[in-house]
Amino acid sequence: MGIKGAIIFGIFLEILLGAAAAAFYFMYYIHTPTYSINALQRAIQSNNVDDFQRYVDLDAILQKGAADLAGLDSVDAEMKKKLQDGSFVKLCRDDILYSISNGDWKEVKEITPEIEFQDNIGLRTMSIRRIEYVVKDKPFKLQIPFLNDATEENQEQEEPDDGVVKATIGVLVYEPNLGDSFLIKLKMRQMEDQSWQVYDVLNYGEFAEAIMKQNARDYKRYVDKVRTNIKNTEDKFAALKKKIPEINKEWIIESQKIMKESCEQLDELKVPVAGAKLDNLLNARKSIFYDMMDMYYESLNFKETVADYQKSAEEAAKAAAEKGQKQKKKRQPNFDKQAAKIDEKLAEANKNWETNKSELAKILGPLSRNATEARGLRALRNNDDEAVRQANYPGVENANTSEGVNPLRPETLPEVSAFNARPQI
Repeated sequence: MGIKGAIIFGIFLEILLGAAAAAFYFMYYIHTPTYSINALQRAIQSNNVDDFQRYVDLDAILQKGAADLAGLDSVDAEMKKKLQDGSFVKLCRDDILYSISNGDWKEVKEITPEIEFQDNIGLRTMSIRRIEYVVKDKPFKLQIPFLNDATEENQEQEEPDDGVVKATIGVLVYEPNLGDSFLIKLKMRQMEDQSWQVYDVLNYGEFAEAIMKQNARDYKRYVDKVRTNIKNTEDKFAALKKKIPEINKEWIIESQKIMKESCEQLDELKVPVAGAKLDNLLNARKSIFYDMMDMYYESLNFKETVADYQKSAEEAAKAAAEKGQKQKKKRQPNFDKQAAKIDEKLAEANKNWETNKSELAKILGPLSRNATEARGLRALRNNDDEAVRQANYPGVENANTSEGVNPLRPETLPEVSAFNARPQI
């Protein structure tokens, strides 16, 4: 064969290989579960809701998933009720389709029990890593003998009762708390157009239970650290109260230093998936505290203004008396009105603080009075050793949960009213 013949043969071989590859792609690969899973990923990445619903029977998956979750002991009675009445399924369906369409989840404006539960089961955090295996319940019947021999080898030969060709797909998923360690088993069925659709997650209950347990461990460690921080902060405020019994500007400055240290330590903590509500409360605590300090500054400045006015009035009256003159009457500022406004702001700030305190107490529970607990936030260790937790927090499990979480509780924080500063003229 000459050079020309070799070139022609090479071109012919390339065309033949290209045709074989095209035949394999269009006659086999696009009709496989693997292709549909990859197409599903592309639909998610391109925000194509129609293609997503083509490859996923979302209603069937959510209904089955809700039934699996309702059967777990770790799910509380109130959430089981929402799982069974369909309200949680509807919420998840709407949120998932919104996420697919917009490329992100809805902005969470309020941490509701449903939102907490969604986070706790990994709804927003789970993603597909790779396909581990594909096992068909019924092999393909393609008109390509050599492909049939290859695809039917080592496959399950089970014939579904409904006559629909089905397959089980092992997909390795990523979830931040579990890493790449969990293999989700998806059930797929072949549709009339030869594409494949996911209609069930066989081991979702197992996955949900694993992630909920991990989240619970992370959350417990987080709560323990926050509780210690709040307790240490409260102790410092109590010590400041003894040092400076009355509220003045020095007391405010020292209080702000204590709160700043507390907030800096809390900011260093990694907020777990289940800790969004507690994190929001801690952020609100910080904001409310500094609002209160602003109110106290305003109250103290008002007192100084009233005192200056009273002193000036007394000096003017004394000077007039010495000269034997009658003092001209001047219009007196409406201090009562100003005092009322300041007191109203103080009352609102204190009300917000007490509400925040109450909500924190529901999560943190009691603050142990044992001195060994005040060793500092960094002394806590990230482990699940029950003995260590008991040593760090003796008696916490059985203590009275009504005990305060408020570093500025009534016995720590003196009452200040702008009305106490009214001038007596």
